[in-house]
Amino acid sequence: MKAGHATRVMLALSPVLLLPMDCQGSDIIARFDALANGALPATIVIPSFDGDTESGHVSTLTVTSRLRSSVVFPDESPATLYDALLDGDTAVVTRSRGGLDVSIVTKDGVHVTSLSVNVAAVGHTHVPAGSTGDAKRQRRSATVGFEGDVEFLEEPSLPMPLADPLAPIEVRLFLHDELRSSQAREIHAGYVAWWLRDMESRVIPPDMSIHVVYLQSIPGISDQPYGLPSSVTTWLKAVDRYVESRGIRRTWKNKYVLLTRDRPAEGKLGQAVPRSGIAIASLSGPYSIIAHEVGHLFGAEHAQAEWRGWRWWPCRTNMYFNDTPLLANCYEYSAANVASIQRYVDLKGYLPPYLGGPTVTP
Repeated sequence: MKAGHATRVMLALSPVLLLPMDCQGSDIIARFDALANGALPATIVIPSFDGDTESGHVSTLTVTSRLRSSVVFPDESPATLYDALLDGDTAVVTRSRGGLDVSIVTKDGVHVTSLSVNVAAVGHTHVPAGSTGDAKRQRRSATVGFEGDVEFLEEPSLPMPLADPLAPIEVRLFLHDELRSSQAREIHAGYVAWWLRDMESRVIPPDMSIHVVYLQSIPGISDQPYGLPSSVTTWLKAVDRYVESRGIRRTWKNKYVLLTRDRPAEGKLGQAVPRSGIAIASLSGPYSIIAHEVGHLFGAEHAQAEWRGWRWWPCRTNMYFNDTPLLANCYEYSAANVASIQRYVDLKGYLPPYLGGPTVTP
C-alpha cells in the first residue's frame, strides 16, 4: 500500500449488492450505516489496500460489534466506533460526520482506509511505526526516546476528589494550534482508534467506557509554547486554568494531553505527570506515542514493558522506553502493565508513591 493512494470505489454488501463505479462516498457510507445498525456481525466487501479493483482485488470487512467508547471531534460532532476484522485481521471502524475510517495495525504501522462524504474515491494512508517528520527536525539521536518522560514536579499536588462511579474515563486531546483541525480525523484513525479497542477488549472492566474529546483553537490553552525544560509545567498550569474556567471536577478519570508537531523538550518524544493526569505527546514520535504517554497516566511503566515475537517479527509493547526502528509495535500493553492499569482503575486512581511524586493532604 502506498501512502496517499486513492482508487475508484466498488463496494458490496452481504448479500452482494454492487455499487456503480461512479457512486459517491455518501452512498457507500449510507449503506454501511444500514448494515452496522442492523444485526451484527455483518460483512461488507471493500477495495483492498492496493486499490486494484479492476483485477478483482477486494478485502472483506466484518463488523463484529459496536464499541462502548465514544469520540467527539473539534467541531463537536460525535463518532461511533466498531470492532471489526479486515481479511481476518483485527480492525477498528470509526464512523464520523466526515466519513468512515477503517484502521488496521501491521508490523510496519497503521493502515487506514478512508471513505469521505461526497468523495467517490477510497483513500489509503499509512502511519509508520517509527518516528515521522522531516529529516532535519527528526534526525535520529541516541538521546531521543521515552526514557525520562515521566515528570515529578517540585510543587506537591493535592489528592484528587472522588470520581462519579458511573462516569466514563474522559481523555481530552488538545491539538496544538500548529496542527490543522482537519487532522483530528487522521490522528484518531492512526494513533487512537486501535488503542481504544485494545483498552476495551483487554484492559478496562466491561462496565466502563472511554470518552475521547478532540479540542482545538482554545486561546491560552492550545497555543501553549513548548520545546523548553519548563514545557510540562506550563502545560499543567494551562490545564488548571482550563478546568477551573469550565467547572470541571479534576478526578482520576480525567486526562489532558497536548498533541504537538515537534518534541515537547530536548531529547523527549513526550512527557507525562501521572499524579496530575496531564501529558504532552509529539506526533513526531511513533504512532504508539499517545498510547504510551496516556499509559503513564494510568500507572503503566517502562520497566514493565517487553518485547516479544509477533507474526514472526519482534515487537515492543506500548510502554517500551526506546523508539527502536527495528522492532514493530505489539499494539498492546504487556501483561504486567495491563495489571498496573487495572489496579489503577480498581483502586480509583491510586499510584505507587514512586510514580505519584510528592503530595499533600488538604
